[in-house]
Amino acid sequence: MNQTLLEGERVVHYQIAPSKRVTTMAGAARYVNRFGFCWLFAPRDRKLELPALFEAVKGRRDAHIEEWDSDSDTLWAWKNDLPAAHRVYYGKALAGKPVFISLEHLPHVLAALGLDDVSEAYAHGAVSYDARRIYEALEELGAQPTQNLKRSAGFVGKQGGARYHRALAELQTKLVVASIGTTNEGAAWPSQIFDLVARWFEPQADAAKKIDLRTARLTLIERYLKTVLAAPPDALARLFAIPRPELRPLLDELESAGRVRAAQGWVLSKSFKNA
Repeated sequence: MNQTLLEGERVVHYQIAPSKRVTTMAGAARYVNRFGFCWLFAPRDRKLELPALFEAVKGRRDAHIEEWDSDSDTLWAWKNDLPAAHRVYYGKALAGKPVFISLEHLPHVLAALGLDDVSEAYAHGAVSYDARRIYEALEELGAQPTQNLKRSAGFVGKQGGARYHRALAELQTKLVVASIGTTNEGAAWPSQIFDLVARWFEPQADAAKKIDLRTARLTLIERYLKTVLAAPPDALARLFAIPRPELRPLLDELESAGRVRAAQGWVLSKSFKNA
């Protein structure tokens, strides 16, 4: 795989240029919807490739979180305002990293990676006790900001705060809970508001129940490759939590159908001709 050529193709495909900078929240929603999913900030190692909304805002590749400025402030607000307006999903949904997901593709992500029944998962040891406490507080009392949710779930003190954040991260990576906006709770910084994904994104959660795991994975693999043009199988396995023995038959099926192709140990979108 010619990495230099691939990188050049991605810059064009992602529309990363000063003349095409994303400058409005509506433009940010369109950008996410165009690709299906985007990082908030690009990881430096690029092992898990996706367009990054911060790069689109800056109009250049390799813009990172450390370069904090007014554009960073704007994007930080959008990550709260976009899901608050039901424009896109935002959360730690892919490989535990913060990502925007279009509502069109959210049902397939939920079907492939989401957790349907927290109580059943807890009974089988797949969800921690602390995570269940947060889930039950949200289920009973509805959406709540950070400090209120801590109290509702019974987390107090410094140790309780650490346990709360670990449990909240667990529920986010399982796509059970998501941030849906911000509010002021008297602290210097606005507090995030959390709700159950199944409630805030109810149409998408309902649609996910009608999608089987195999279909969800096939759809996500194809959409991902259309977005990034080419990727090693390891990236697909990590992003969509597909065990390697189960990934190979999916790739073979997509290749046989002419929906993707393989070259030099990589998997390519059928639209990417250079390898």
